[in-house]
Amino acid sequence: ANKLLQDYAPSETAEFALQPLDKWVLSKAEKLTQKVTEAMENCQFNIAVEEIRNFTWHTLCDCYVEAVKDRLYRPETHGEAKKAAAQHTLYEVLYRVLQLLSPITPHLTEEIYQAMYAPHKGFKSLQLSPWPEFEQALVDEEAERRGDLIIAVIAEVRREKAEKRMPLNVQVKKLTVYVGDRETAEIIREGEGDITGTCKVASLEVLAEKGSGREIAQYPEVHFVAEY
Repeated sequence: ANKLLQDYAPSETAEFALQPLDKWVLSKAEKLTQKVTEAMENCQFNIAVEEIRNFTWHTLCDCYVEAVKDRLYRPETHGEAKKAAAQHTLYEVLYRVLQLLSPITPHLTEEIYQAMYAPHKGFKSLQLSPWPEFEQALVDEEAERRGDLIIAVIAEVRREKAEKRMPLNVQVKKLTVYVGDRETAEIIREGEGDITGTCKVASLEVLAEKGSGREIAQYPEVHFVAEY
């Protein structure tokens, strides 16, 4: 994460446009805060650790970071505002993870805080910062629903490449996604930049109609055909 944020300077006036996956992970981080806070208050430290670990490894690293790398590395393609949105999101979500983890691994979280956050957040120590308050208003079920579908498309294309023993960075000349209705098509089009960037897709076509092809896990109405 430090490498992805090395040229990032938090600013109140920065212009960025949060993308569907940014809203998705921010909402999930807010829910994580609620779960960890409740577990801590009930002295269920094993549950708190497991929730943080699952979120960090799976939601943040496996899904979000993988999906936004292209935005971060190639702003000339995606635009500076979308790169800034990914950096802002990564910066704030990682800070939330450090806060929640700080009672459990104080030395490690403190070191990362001093290296990346102390000047901007302003607390002499992470241990002196207030515990994050869960804000229900920041939970966005619609953003999570939309983001879940975009992540599922990315995961299934990558899974197909792995099954065919292709490198993940091999180009997909054309990806045709068949969805059952217009609303679902709109969701995938909103995530187009992250889908094409992560899956190395040259051309994406989204059709609001039923079609054959590979089914996307947990979305029986959605299929795709990848041409290599």
